[in-house]
Amino acid sequence: MDKQESKRPYQSPLRNQQRVLTRNQIMNALAKIINEGRILTFSIKEVADRAGVSYGTVYQHFPTRESLLEALYESAAGIVGQDLSLKSLNLEQLPEVMKKTVEVFEEHSTLLQAFTVALAIQNIQPRSRRERDRKYRELIVERVPDLPVDVAKQRAAILSHLHSSLTWTTLRQRFELNPNQTAEALEWALQVLIENLNSIKSKN
Repeated sequence: MDKQESKRPYQSPLRNQQRVLTRNQIMNALAKIINEGRILTFSIKEVADRAGVSYGTVYQHFPTRESLLEALYESAAGIVGQDLSLKSLNLEQLPEVMKKTVEVFEEHSTLLQAFTVALAIQNIQPRSRRERDRKYRELIVERVPDLPVDVAKQRAAILSHLHSSLTWTTLRQRFELNPNQTAEALEWALQVLIENLNSIKSKN
């Protein structure tokens, strides 16, 4: 056996699993606190108490409030972007993607609602969101190359907004739509936009 390999620290699968579970507990506790309207006032100790772990455990993972919020952004942004293939997506697939997106949002509703609140208050732009915005602009230009730049930008903005936790949260909380109604409303909006783009293309 190579000496370097023999010196490599052993990574216990059980220990790694426990680390992931602890991290998820902490994230869920933070999300619940933020959803209670206390994003600006929570403490690390409060998160630890809510998660059922020691202060030292939270501090070991996240030594500051800022690092806790950054971890929340990363976790939620990964969930939001996990159903969106930036390489193979086309406009006709968007309604089906939206349906799956709503299912994902519902499955992780506590975390994503907190993520939405945090983004609005902190004015953060996660990388996954910027990538999605860029992909939508590319889809619009690909479908209608002669579309004026400003119009393409507007259409892409609407596409990206529809595929966001903010729109989902608004439909669910403000307008009290259930999951099926939310998915149907978003699919309908996408279909209208796609049909509009196709009609513009056929006229050119």
